[in-house]
Amino acid sequence: MFTLPAPLRHALFALFIGGILAYGAAFAGYLLVNFDLVNLLRDVNGDDSFYYFQIAYHLSEGRFSTFDGGISRTNGYHPIWLLLITPFYWMFDKETALFAIKALEIMLIAGAVALIAVAARLARLPWYLLFALLPILYQQRNLFVGLEAAAALFMLGLLFLALLLYARNPERWTWPLAVVAFALPWVRLEYIAISLTATAALLLMEWLRRERPADVSWRAALISTPARTFAPIISAIAGILAYFAYNKLVFGGIVPVSGASKRWWSQTRWENADGYRLTQNFQEIRQIEVFHNETLLTALAICAGFLLLLLVWWLGRRSRSREEWLLLAFLVGGFSLAVGHIAKFAQTVLQVDRYAGDYGWYFVPAYLMLALVVPLICYVAIHFLRRFLGPRSALAANGVSGVILVVGAVWLFTGADFTGPFRWVEWKSQSTERNWDVTSYMGTPVVNAALPEGSVIGSYDAGVIGYFSRFPVVNLDGLVNSYAYFHARKRGTETEFYPRYGITHFANLRGVGHQEDAILYKGPSFFHPVNGEIQFRIWPVGATEVVDPVAWFWERMEPHFDYQADGVGLLVDGRLAQAFAPDCRPEEFILWEWSGAGAATDRQAWTQTQTGLCVAVTVLPHDAAPPVQGKAMTASDYLADLVGDHQPALSADFDVYLVENQLIYVKEPCAPADLDPRFFAHLEPVEVKDLPEPRQQYGFDSLDFTFDQYGNRFGDFCLVALPLPEYAITSIYVGQYVLVEGGFEHLWEGEIRLSESR
Repeated sequence: MFTLPAPLRHALFALFIGGILAYGAAFAGYLLVNFDLVNLLRDVNGDDSFYYFQIAYHLSEGRFSTFDGGISRTNGYHPIWLLLITPFYWMFDKETALFAIKALEIMLIAGAVALIAVAARLARLPWYLLFALLPILYQQRNLFVGLEAAAALFMLGLLFLALLLYARNPERWTWPLAVVAFALPWVRLEYIAISLTATAALLLMEWLRRERPADVSWRAALISTPARTFAPIISAIAGILAYFAYNKLVFGGIVPVSGASKRWWSQTRWENADGYRLTQNFQEIRQIEVFHNETLLTALAICAGFLLLLLVWWLGRRSRSREEWLLLAFLVGGFSLAVGHIAKFAQTVLQVDRYAGDYGWYFVPAYLMLALVVPLICYVAIHFLRRFLGPRSALAANGVSGVILVVGAVWLFTGADFTGPFRWVEWKSQSTERNWDVTSYMGTPVVNAALPEGSVIGSYDAGVIGYFSRFPVVNLDGLVNSYAYFHARKRGTETEFYPRYGITHFANLRGVGHQEDAILYKGPSFFHPVNGEIQFRIWPVGATEVVDPVAWFWERMEPHFDYQADGVGLLVDGRLAQAFAPDCRPEEFILWEWSGAGAATDRQAWTQTQTGLCVAVTVLPHDAAPPVQGKAMTASDYLADLVGDHQPALSADFDVYLVENQLIYVKEPCAPADLDPRFFAHLEPVEVKDLPEPRQQYGFDSLDFTFDQYGNRFGDFCLVALPLPEYAITSIYVGQYVLVEGGFEHLWEGEIRLSESR
């Protein structure tokens, strides 16, 4: 590569590291400013992450390794991440701690990239080729979902740096490498494959590069080797043995109980499917999100093969310069990532079904490998070119370097998406999507209000409920319970633990197969609409009497509603507002009204449960105050309120109204098949210059969209409200179309001519 004066190289590298940390801080700040608790629940934290958070909270309160406050002791986590987040609960309340932990995750990822860049510079690699690494990693949501992925990435960065420092000066840096190798399995258990691969490869290379006199046998040379040389690999082995011993002595099993539970779930699945079939399991695992793109496996295979080839070449040459030794140490780190990823993939295929392995945070080495493989291959290609062509061909090597730099620069400034993470935050912060973690959070205020003092709750999906509940919550699926409970589950006798734990009620998102069969009474239930599917239930232990679930709910909740209006009870918690009614008609929907920085209105359809309880939920805007009133209205009332005295400007499959500055599409009745085709709206302006610049060459504006973007469906009534641009328009061409071979087909279409320019 090109050579610059030393002071300039140092200054550029310092600027590079500062830029990495500044970018991380900017992203963390932007996320924390734009996200609130709902966003953290809905978009970046999963239910399992709250197992960590709740255990860390109890640990900060002096309760050792427990999710339920001391009822049971668990090791269903990876220790390093738990220890990193525990101090936040000494400094902050439980809600604020979630934001501090998210900032820590983001900065750990930035710190990992900085460590890898330092290692690359020590190896005399072109560290500037790592310029896009951080924004690429920030676009991998699985790296900061509240679990151990960010800590794992940081530890892998430490491994790279320790490898290079050891290669540079083994006498000085043996023990730091040994410490990292010891700690690596404590951040994720399967990383023992990475630590063993890296330390074994370094030991082999260190041994082979030492000169051995011709009259000294290999055995004698081995005996005379300083014990310090073996410290890293011994420490790697000691790390896993210590982890196994700690788990066995303190908790009763050598691995985290969460891992043991998942393996048992897989075995149960195999038994139900008439035995384990490797080929079927392999095909299912290949559908995991991380493996959707075949480029991943291809890149890993190329990288692993290339590194193996380099190792073979080195072993054949024997004589190596210091520069080649440092390069090889960095490549050993990359190769160990490949080994770790392949080991996890093999373990997933052989042992775990896709539903227990379908998690991207399992595959942190794969994300890092994909980000490193291109600059590594580029540099090693130049390295080989220089070595095999000799110093007289330096000009050719520099030419290749220049081409790589030019191509890389063009990609960075045309294809690399440095603003992607920020745009994702902006989009998600205003999204009204809800997932089952938010659903669980919505149920928690109901649990807190409806259950009497002294209650103890059992739950299978227990993370969010356990974190926000004012009652102790016992995890019943075994992920963060004790080994004794896990063994009872395997025997089918876990119900014996319910009175031992003092469980008085069960609360869960939904019944899950055999987990619900042991419950004698399936009690009051109510829906929080998440695509109309997720159900939240509360039921007492051992109750067998027949009750009216709606009456049970209404009796306990009515005193706790924040507001009462028109027979609707409203319960508000932060940005989450939910309405309950004892009865409703399916064609009705709730009209929400609240005041904030400005007046705002949101309309949400009722969801009616099988028991008859009516529920409607909304996520309030950031600047909204809690709702002050709510009422139910029919679809026809809503349409009349929306369009007033306006008549349809076009009657086709949909009636299309032009109201103020928006197009209103209406169909009643409508079916899902009416909503699948894309809508189009082509606008002809009065002045072409008013169009967005990319559209001026066509002379019209295109506002194609899907129903999900601007539509709502209330029973059999479907409505789309499309906002129009501000410039003056002479005509609007609207309709729906489907893609067909060779183009598209219009299902219906029509033109709205404006008598006056608008």
